[in-house]
Parts: sequence; structure tokens; C-alpha cells
Amino acid sequence: MIKILTSVFVILLIPIIISTVNAQSLQVEVDIDGMKDIEESKYKASGVTITRNAEGELISVAKVDAQRYLDHPIVDEYLIEENPNVTLVKKGILGKYTVSHYRVVAEYANPNCSEILFDTPGFNDKCNWHQSVFSSLFGITHDGFEYIVFKGLNHNFVVKSGYDVTTYWDIFTRD
Repeated sequence: MIKILTSVFVILLIPIIISTVNAQSLQVEVDIDGMKDIEESKYKASGVTITRNAEGELISVAKVDAQRYLDHPIVDEYLIEENPNVTLVKKGILGKYTVSHYRVVAEYANPNCSEILFDTPGFNDKCNWHQSVFSSLFGITHDGFEYIVFKGLNHNFVVKSGYDVTTYWDIFTRD
């Protein structure tokens, strides 16, 4: 009986050890789209996305925490310069750091009918389409170029033709 239990234990243990070793060997540093991991940066950013249908009824609320950020001086320039889209909510000293809290409201009104029929799932008709959103991006335009500044993943919501999408981004910086 003990030999049988030992054999079953070893048979069950070997796949666990092998999968753990394989998982550990896959941990690599990857620079995705020139963006860096936000965890050790001076930024923390999160957004709340509110989706409403054409009648203004609430469809969904999704929260996202930025996982990646653009490590470039234009991020601070965008937040600090007089910018009508950016509101400085609060600034103060926390420990040895000066912390600033900014809020940016990004609004997007989806047209009832799209001019282009995209070759992606959900775009069956120019006036009756839907799109599944898996990541929230915070982008800016600077000197005629478009930049993705913050990127959050691991959530999902559906946007249909005529839906209005508003994301409230809260961005914290420390000096």
C-alpha cells in the first residue's frame, strides 16, 4: 500500500516540479512598444472608464491600473504645462517626496455609423458594430506626434456604435 501511495505521489509531483521550472525560465524583461513597467517609476496612474449608450444610459464601469508607461520627458511636460485637459487636484509633501495628483478626462463619442468597415471581429456593418476593449490607453499629441503614455491591461468592456466612452485618469507623480 505504501509503494502505491509513494508511486502516486511521485507521479503527481513530477509534473508540478517540471511546470514550475518551465515557468521560472520564462521570466524575462521585455520592453513592449518602448514602454516600461510602471511599478518602480515615479508615476502611478489609474483610470475609471464609464460607457453610456446613445440614450445616455449607463452600460458599464471599468477600472484599470496602468501597468506600463512611456519613460520620456514629454509626460511631465504634458502634465505640468498649462493644459486645459489636465487638472492639478492636489500637491503636497509626503515623507521626502513632493507628490502631485493630476486628473485628466478623456472623452470619446463613437459615431452611430463608421466611415470604415474594419477587418476585425465585431465590425459586420458600418452602422451596427461592436468592439471588445481589453486595454485602456492614455495617449497624448505633442508637436504633431501621438504618444501612448500609460497602458493598462486585464479588463474588458464592449463598445458599440453610438456609445460614449469617458475615462477619468488619476495620475500621481513624485519628485
